[in-house]
Amino acid sequence: MDRRTALKTMLTTASGLLLPKSVLAQTLTEQTYFGWDYDQRSLAEFIERNDKPFVTQQNVAIKGTGKGKKAFLHLALEKASGRKYRPHRQGTTDCVSCAAGLSVDILSAVQIITKRQPQQWLYEAATEPIHGGSRVEIGGTNGKGAGSRGHWAAEWVNRYGILLRKEYPGGYDFSTYSAKKAVSYGRKGCPDPLEPLAKLHPVKKTAICRSYDELRDCLFNGHPVIVCSNVGFGDKNRRCKRDREGFLTRKRSPWYHAMLFAGYDDSYRRPGALCFNSWGHNWIYGPTRGYQPGSTFWVDASTVTSMLRQGDSFAFSAYVGLPRVNIPPYILR
Repeated sequence: MDRRTALKTMLTTASGLLLPKSVLAQTLTEQTYFGWDYDQRSLAEFIERNDKPFVTQQNVAIKGTGKGKKAFLHLALEKASGRKYRPHRQGTTDCVSCAAGLSVDILSAVQIITKRQPQQWLYEAATEPIHGGSRVEIGGTNGKGAGSRGHWAAEWVNRYGILLRKEYPGGYDFSTYSAKKAVSYGRKGCPDPLEPLAKLHPVKKTAICRSYDELRDCLFNGHPVIVCSNVGFGDKNRRCKRDREGFLTRKRSPWYHAMLFAGYDDSYRRPGALCFNSWGHNWIYGPTRGYQPGSTFWVDASTVTSMLRQGDSFAFSAYVGLPRVNIPPYILR
């Protein structure tokens, strides 16, 4: 399928979902936020100006490799960081940056642990610069609106890169997440002095993922996928309850939201993908299965495709991380 045909199919599908041209961030509860801003024209422009924007244009080597198998990429993050997975708790409409930041964390860990890249794990990715940079430097919002878009975040991490959860010269401190700072950066953009530092650590490849089969192959080969869609899994102001197999079922109430697919199981009798949210621990409860963290939920394969078909979901690949320093053994004594 060529780019023009693919774009036409994607936009027709999205239009059939009755998505508004631009969606303001919505609040599920007092402390639970959405933040995906959907815009067909903006996405079409992104596709037109990027060479090979789709996974299907880059997946010849991995196509079909994940069929009938499973992968849990968060386990690499746990091993690299030395601690159990902890969900992010967003405090504003920055779900896209939360998903993108976790994607980079997991991608970095996979490269270190599984692919034995010469890198070292030090810190998580700071989400506030992704939120501000994607909205202002890439999206040109000039502070208007509140949320971001998947293709804006993908373009930011590719063109500008990543900053880490640490202090930087000039009084810039990302050691702990700050919703207030995310809001400020969302209006003003990423501070100019930080941009050269971010560019030291770009995500070299991103691509639009549009189906469960594509997702399955990406995850099996270590490429997490941020998913931006309006598919909802619960009613407003109510905690979500997983079924006995750890799944949430699609509900009628929409979520204009970004999350992350970082695991899948195509060998189970009920194929699906493991979805990582950015609402902390308490928004969900119920049984879990296998390596599933308590803050996550399984999504049926058909629903995964419905989410990805909206066209603003991206696989991340080839992160330029921090080089490993091979210290001579005698220095460590």
